[in-house]
Amino acid sequence: MTDLFMEEHMPEIGQGGMSVVYRARDFHPDRCVAIEVLPPESVSDLGQKRHFVQEAKSASALKCFLYVFFILLFCPLMDAAEVPCVWKDVEKIIVIGDIHGDYDNFLSLLKGLHLVGNDLHWTGEKTHFVQIGDILDRGPGAKYAMDLLMRLEKEAPDSGGMVHVIIGNHEELNVTGRVFDYPDYVTVEQFVSFLPESFRKSKERKYLADFADKNGARAASSGPDPVSDMGLRAYWQNLIRKDKEAQRAYVTSFNRNYGRWLAQKNSVIKINDIIFSHAGISEKYATWRLRDINEAVRSELRLFMQYLEDPSRLSGHLKFKILYDNQGPLWYRGLATRDEKETEKEIIRILDALNARVMVTGHNFFQNGKRMPLHGIQDIRYYGGRVYNTDTGINRVYHGLVAALTIEGGKFDLFAVGPEQRRAAEAPSPKEKIAAALRGDMEKYLKAAAVVEIDKSSVPGRTAPWRIALEEAGVSRQAIFKYIDHRRPDPLPDSFKYELAAYALARYLDLEFVPPIVERKIDDIAGSLQLFVENTISEEERKDRNIQPVDAKSFAQDMDDLRVFQSLAAYSCENVQDVLVDQNTWKIYAVDFSQAFAPKSGTLTECRISQCSQKLYRKLLTWDREKIKNLLAPYLNEEEILALNARRDSIIETIERQ
Repeated sequence: MTDLFMEEHMPEIGQGGMSVVYRARDFHPDRCVAIEVLPPESVSDLGQKRHFVQEAKSASALKCFLYVFFILLFCPLMDAAEVPCVWKDVEKIIVIGDIHGDYDNFLSLLKGLHLVGNDLHWTGEKTHFVQIGDILDRGPGAKYAMDLLMRLEKEAPDSGGMVHVIIGNHEELNVTGRVFDYPDYVTVEQFVSFLPESFRKSKERKYLADFADKNGARAASSGPDPVSDMGLRAYWQNLIRKDKEAQRAYVTSFNRNYGRWLAQKNSVIKINDIIFSHAGISEKYATWRLRDINEAVRSELRLFMQYLEDPSRLSGHLKFKILYDNQGPLWYRGLATRDEKETEKEIIRILDALNARVMVTGHNFFQNGKRMPLHGIQDIRYYGGRVYNTDTGINRVYHGLVAALTIEGGKFDLFAVGPEQRRAAEAPSPKEKIAAALRGDMEKYLKAAAVVEIDKSSVPGRTAPWRIALEEAGVSRQAIFKYIDHRRPDPLPDSFKYELAAYALARYLDLEFVPPIVERKIDDIAGSLQLFVENTISEEERKDRNIQPVDAKSFAQDMDDLRVFQSLAAYSCENVQDVLVDQNTWKIYAVDFSQAFAPKSGTLTECRISQCSQKLYRKLLTWDREKIKNLLAPYLNEEEILALNARRDSIIETIERQ
């Protein structure tokens, strides 16, 4: 404060009811002044603060040699103008929920929504874009997302648009440094990206000096890389969790470059008749003016930032009224954890008090303690359309939906990108309907088609399956017939019943990996008859020949789902000879489950499960044990079914740990 106003010591000359007055001399121009200081504990009291500012305005009108300055201690200079938080007559609004450091998925939404072009500059014209909070943590790209938002915020007004960044609880956690109380919130990439370069390099030099192994030598020659160098990654992870000096360096640098920007943002805004807030507005704050809620959050954030810079400037404990209130706009969970029927009247009261029709939030990918499957707009709409939750699990660690809320002409809709969009449709897509019809027709064909030829020697394998030529109504197909039936507890289990079980399980999960198969007699022998898939190569051959899929991302996602299915069926993921790839469509098939469904309760370690599609994850969450039992009882014994249920539980736990 003396750097800004004074060049000599300020003696105390009196006290008021809410402040202390000091005498000093201002040399620019030379004059005697009085400085009235509001104590820090009063900073977040909006009533005292408004009264204090009014006194300042009155004093500034005095025409005498004694000029009176009023200062809010430990806060930045008073804002030149009030931060706006209400807008009207906006035609188009787009809301992206919790990003959590997934910059790639964030970009795919921005581009898909035409908010930015390929050069990442604003193309959204007059759209109001709301980022609902929680840009940070869990993912690697928070800094890139924040840099982009800071630039778009400046560009959008040139074409009549606006970018609104809402403060979320994860922004607060990083500004205050409390984020380090939560293990694994801050990823290595995020931590390193916000550190001062000099500090980062000093720590990397220490790593190279103290861990001069092969990894260290390689890093020294090519530059330390925590992605490729697992030793360096572990080193940074240890610093994140235990090194207070490194944590302080992170917070100081973050606040200097980003915290100050965040502390100017709103925690609640109103566009047209819609309220936007990260966690939502509870009834406790519904009667507050929006500007008062926002100023309270900003003031308390700034107070904490000043405390971190110099703790000695505050005596006693910091006291906050709103920042950490579990009813406040950063932490409230009531909109996602309480019964809608029981609390509907409360929501109506809240919206009436806010003079609003709808509230849009983020913050809660979990609904009533569970990860909710997302089909479409109806799954983020609560209280009969009075509340919309935009936290769709954008970050891939949640295996959610890369989606945004669009509001145009008063209509609310959900926009999703990539394969997830197709998989998230409430009803099957036309393509899925066609596939289901063809599958049903093929099952009928396999059951009814005439056997034209039986080749008992052309198919390799220990169980010597037959190759069958079929024909029906002029349509010819090839099929594989298996007839061995040695089910457990046989010491060498191998049965066509397990093939039928795999197909039934795939159908239950809406997966297309297992080609159509039916139970049928050939030459009066009972067995399974499965469609022979033409024009395929094995995954083993594809890898050996280094043939790359046309859409690598989609292919990788399908392989993720296949690994989950293989683990469910206790079918080794290392058996790449029996994974077939269609050379035209790149569709993946898995065959030969005759030895599957071993009574193992855990996931198969060789499958290395880390994620799966949102569609499959949804099916796993809604797994019905009674239906599974009835569906598979003709093929599996009780022990095998119990083990299958246990593997499903283990897979859910494995995915949620990622």
